Amino acid sequence: MIDRPRGVAASMRWSSALVGIQALALGSLILMTAGDAQAYAWMIRHNYTGCATCHADPSGWGLLTAYGRAQSELVLRTEYSTHTPSPEPGPAANFLFGVLDPLFKMPDWLLLGGSFRGAELVTRPQGGPASSRYIQMQADGYAQVTLGHFRANGAIGYSATGAVLAALTRKKYDNIVSRVHWLGFDFGDQAFLLRAGRLNVPFGIRNNEHNSFVRVETRVDLNSGQQDGVALAYTGDRLRGELMGILGNYQLFPDEARERGYSGYLEVAVTPRAALGVSSLITHAAKDRFFNAENTRQAHGIFARYAPVRPVVLLMEADLSLQNPANGPSSTGYVGFLQIDTELIQGVHLAPWFEILDERRDGNGPTLGAWLSADWFFAPHTDLRLDFFEYRFPAGPIRTSLGFLVNLHIFL
Repeated sequence: MIDRPRGVAASMRWSSALVGIQALALGSLILMTAGDAQAYAWMIRHNYTGCATCHADPSGWGLLTAYGRAQSELVLRTEYSTHTPSPEPGPAANFLFGVLDPLFKMPDWLLLGGSFRGAELVTRPQGGPASSRYIQMQADGYAQVTLGHFRANGAIGYSATGAVLAALTRKKYDNIVSRVHWLGFDFGDQAFLLRAGRLNVPFGIRNNEHNSFVRVETRVDLNSGQQDGVALAYTGDRLRGELMGILGNYQLFPDEARERGYSGYLEVAVTPRAALGVSSLITHAAKDRFFNAENTRQAHGIFARYAPVRPVVLLMEADLSLQNPANGPSSTGYVGFLQIDTELIQGVHLAPWFEILDERRDGNGPTLGAWLSADWFFAPHTDLRLDFFEYRFPAGPIRTSLGFLVNLHIFL
C-alpha cells in the first residue's frame, strides 16, 4: 500500500501538475506511512452490509466492539481444526488475546484496542535500481468509554515518519499522533449517533487500501486525512449513511490551510450481499496545501459492494474530482478502482485490483495502477499481507514503477 508524501504534495504547482503527480506516486512508495487496516468492506460476504455492529465508528474502521472482536475470531482467521468450529469465540478474541482475563474483566462500558503494523517495502522504478526499506507503519492504541447515551472515543500512537497531519507533537519525525478523538451521543435506539471531534471523513468505501488513488485524490485516507467537525450517522436494517460538517484539521497549521465544508455518503443494501451508495464532498481552503492558493474542491461519486457467491466480493468506486484554485484554471478529473477479493479458504484472501486517476490538467491521459494482494489471517487478530504492484504514468521521465510490500498486522 502507498501514501502520498505530504512534503512533496505541498510543493506541487499547477504549472507542473504531471511532474508532480509522478513524483507523488513514486515517492509515496518510498515514504509511505499507513493507517489502520481494520475496515474490511468485503465482510458483506457474511451478510454484514453495515459497520456499526462491529466498529465503534458507525462507518467502520478502528476500534472493535465486543461483537466485532468475536466475529474477527470466528470468521476472519484460518481454522486449522478438522472438527466442527465452535459457535462461540475463544479467549483469544478478547483484548490482548485474553492474557489479562484472569486479572481483569472488561466492563461493558469500556472498549480497548490497538494496532501494530510493520512492513518491508521493495520498489524499482523503470531504469533504476531496486531499493528496500523497513517501515514501522502504525503503533496506535484505542479506547472508548460509554456512559448511558454518551460516548468518548480516542486513539493515540507513535509515528516514526512524522504523520504531520495527525501529529500532536510538532517534530519532523518521531511524533505522537492522534488520528481520531471525539465525543458522541446516541439517541437510544443505536440508529442515530451524533459525534463531534476529529473524525474519519465519511466518503465512499472505507477500505484498508487507504492510500489508493481514490482515497488520496479525495483526501479521505485513514492515515492522516481525518478532519475536525460534527457528524450525524444513521444505521438501519437496509440503509446507512453519515453527513459531516467539516470545520478543518486543527492539527494542521496555519489556519488558512484548513478546509471547511461538508462530506457524506448514503448506502442502501439491495440484498444482504449487495449494496449501492453515493458520496459527495465540497470543501474550501484559503490556502490549499496542494496548490498553495485559495481553492474550492469537490468530489462526487458512486460505490458498490457485491458478493455474487460467498467466496467472491466485488468492490467498486468511481468519483469525479473538481478543483477550482485561484492560481490556475478549474479542472474536472476522475478516479476509481475495482477490486475482486476472493477468499480461497477461510482466512486466505487473493485480490487483484485496478485503479485509475486522471486529473485532466495536461491532456496526457490517466495514471494506471495494478495490484495483486494476498492476505492470510493466520492467527487470532493477526494477518500477513503481500502486495505486488505496478504503476504506469502517461508521460515524463518516470514511465513505470514496480514493487512489492510485505507487512505484518496485529490488532489487539
